[in-house]
Amino acid sequence: MKKRNKHQIQRYKLHIQWILPLFIILLVLSYLGIRFVKNLTYKNVYNNITELSEQTTAQLNLSITDQKKFVEIMVDSINSGYFKTADDIFNRYRNDLEDYHFTRLVILDKQGNGMTSDGHIVENYPNMQEFFNQSTVYLSENRPSTVSNNQVNIYSKTFTLNRKNLVLFATVNTEDYKEILLRRLFHGKGGTYLINNSGSILIDSFSDINQNNVNLYHYLKEKYQLTSEESLAKLDLMAENIRNKQVGTFDIKFDKSTYFIHYEKLNVNDWYVVSLAPDDTIAKELTTFITLSLLACLFIILIIIGICIYIDLSNQKKNHKLYKIAYIDPITFLGNDSYFKENGSLFLHNNDEQTKYIISLDIDKFKALNTIYGYEFCNQILKKLGEKLTTILPSNNITCRISNDVFATIFSYKNNIEHLLNKIFTEVSTLNIDDVSIYINLSIGVYKIKSEDTDINKLLDKAYMARAKIKGLYHDNYYIFDELLENKLIEEQKIESSMEDALKNNEFKVVYQPKTLTHNEKLIGAEALIRWEKNGNIIPPNKFIPLFEKNKFIIKLDLYIFEQVCKDMANWKKQYGYVPTISINVSKEHFVNENFIDTYVAICDKYQLDRRYIDLEITESATIDEKIDILKILNTIKEKGFTISIDDFGTGYSSLSMLQNMPIDIIKIDKIFVDKADLNSDKNIINYIMFLANRLDVKTIVEGVETKEQVEFVKNLKCDMIQGFYYSKPISKEDFEDYFNKNR
Repeated sequence: MKKRNKHQIQRYKLHIQWILPLFIILLVLSYLGIRFVKNLTYKNVYNNITELSEQTTAQLNLSITDQKKFVEIMVDSINSGYFKTADDIFNRYRNDLEDYHFTRLVILDKQGNGMTSDGHIVENYPNMQEFFNQSTVYLSENRPSTVSNNQVNIYSKTFTLNRKNLVLFATVNTEDYKEILLRRLFHGKGGTYLINNSGSILIDSFSDINQNNVNLYHYLKEKYQLTSEESLAKLDLMAENIRNKQVGTFDIKFDKSTYFIHYEKLNVNDWYVVSLAPDDTIAKELTTFITLSLLACLFIILIIIGICIYIDLSNQKKNHKLYKIAYIDPITFLGNDSYFKENGSLFLHNNDEQTKYIISLDIDKFKALNTIYGYEFCNQILKKLGEKLTTILPSNNITCRISNDVFATIFSYKNNIEHLLNKIFTEVSTLNIDDVSIYINLSIGVYKIKSEDTDINKLLDKAYMARAKIKGLYHDNYYIFDELLENKLIEEQKIESSMEDALKNNEFKVVYQPKTLTHNEKLIGAEALIRWEKNGNIIPPNKFIPLFEKNKFIIKLDLYIFEQVCKDMANWKKQYGYVPTISINVSKEHFVNENFIDTYVAICDKYQLDRRYIDLEITESATIDEKIDILKILNTIKEKGFTISIDDFGTGYSSLSMLQNMPIDIIKIDKIFVDKADLNSDKNIINYIMFLANRLDVKTIVEGVETKEQVEFVKNLKCDMIQGFYYSKPISKEDFEDYFNKNR
């Protein structure tokens, strides 16, 4: 028994002998482990603060880029002549300001005088030369607002309105940018500064600075009482690197604490984002725990691991928030346009052997639903539609809300695509929102992706083009991009790429088709038509006019034609002492700006023409467009002294009640009614149109008259004028001069 006890004691002593070395080893290992964890933690902090600063900078760049683009769009629109007054500009863009986080628009002259979009008068705004010296969209540093107590940043660009050089301000509250800069690390002791390249602090997320033009380098030296040469040298190196447009990360030590600093360059004004995160909490814990026992050291390791986990989770949470801002649609919680293009590009390059498709869809008459049910309710429609699409489509789909009610999706599918499209219509046609059944109709454009397709933007354009095609096909709900659209796309791209040069090179030629009085067959006037002569070939109007109406180039072309006609009329007046009435087509695209007629008046007055001899032809379809206040526009045109014709009458289904209120002078009867008329009968639609014209006391002209029989038919109707190949095809200016000298 004693031996056993003795043996046990010896073994115990043996363990005792090992405890000290083991303790020392554990202590050393713990110390080394702590040092390792400390170094690892510092490295992680370096990476985190760098990543966070880069993310903050990227978000700021994205926000500033979007705001710059919006200002650029506004100024381009102003310079294109769409607006006549500052109020026109404010009325057009006031509702868009909130989407881009602008507080107001301001229009000022070089003396700093002007007004704001919310009704404030601005006088003698200082330092205007700063803004007029810029050739592109310029973002100012912090400035006090003239209408509030806030600090603002100003996006500006110069423009010309009514031959006066002005500048457009779009102001942003500086506090809005502060929300993006607000990044907290290490128990709320970290944050971010926005500075210029000379070190002046523009914004700080700490909210510690209440003065303007505070220099960051001086501020840090004073705040942290930096005296060591090493820390001061690092700050000086940061200042030099920022002046040289470089980025970097470093740490400074003071009072046994360490601060990590990363500086990242913005893509505007040589501004920098400087992120600062402290290490004082970790450093104190490490210093304290190193002096404790082995158990305390082991506990420190656990604490450090916990801190690392906390830091990682905190960063993941912040990164997830930034990710949502950059890539997630806040209404449907699907991806947004950026998400779709980025992930769609990756999807194109995977090795899936199934056929890939890209689809674009929207809800027909969604604006009407917004008007009826309100935006909040319609947001629920969008959310429900997104949910249904993701469940109906194949599991590998990438479905996103691109804008408004437009969705896009890309996926692989091995079966008949039409079965899937029909399934979408069947299951999505009725949506239940808050116990209300909403019936919707989708327009879907489909593009079958080829192996050589690599550009997601071009594929999306093709899906959009197919979707646009379905808008005119009421018996179908989807259109699959085909060779016809491919050829049309290529042809449209060729036309669009050359249209500006064509206008500069005078490739557009004005021709005139005479109009003849019915009772004596004498010339009364002509219609001005356009021909495009390119490289000796004639491009027919039906090839380019619809495209120009879609891309708004028709506005430039119409003005070009109008000026050419006015110039010709002025020459005829001078040379022959005679000016026939000339009809000129006016596209409804002009009517977006109700004051467009002022430009026509200015051109007419430039050539000293009597406006009675200019007949502005407006298609009947324009008179029934809900977006156009046609009565107001026509009354304005009439007040300016122009003659007004309704073109293609009988094809647009305009209401009689509206027609009788329109100040029109001439009804132009479409040739289809002559072509389909029974020339030996008085029971034709054209007879009723003539009856209506007589009741409205307006003159009539029939176009497209090509035969002797049709001429006699029109004469018997007692129509006032005839236009058509029977008398003359469209002819050049010189030939028309000969024609009217012989027939007037």
